[in-house]
Amino acid sequence: MRRMILVTAAASMLALTLSSCVTSKVDDVNATVQEKLEAYCPKVEQAHTTFVLITWVVDVPQSVKDAEKVAYETAETFCADPASVTVQTAPQKVIDALDAINRAKAKTGS
Repeated sequence: MRRMILVTAAASMLALTLSSCVTSKVDDVNATVQEKLEAYCPKVEQAHTTFVLITWVVDVPQSVKDAEKVAYETAETFCADPASVTVQTAPQKVIDALDAINRAKAKTGS
């Protein structure tokens, strides 16, 4: 019986240690993703501003403008709250973003 208690206690300690290790790694990955977004988001803003300026000079089809707008708004969903992008939420956010961009791209005939 005593051996069973020791084995159970050891297994519990191991599980707790592994759990905290995994949580720590997930937290590290989340922090990295959020740091990358903080670097990426100003570039998205700059690209959007550049595109808008180009449309003032060059005749760009409305379908292309609409597709760029969707792509920009999709990127903004990540940039508005980088802390909301985690290992758990990122896959669905990326799928939703790609779906929106692909639908907009399809409208341009590209």
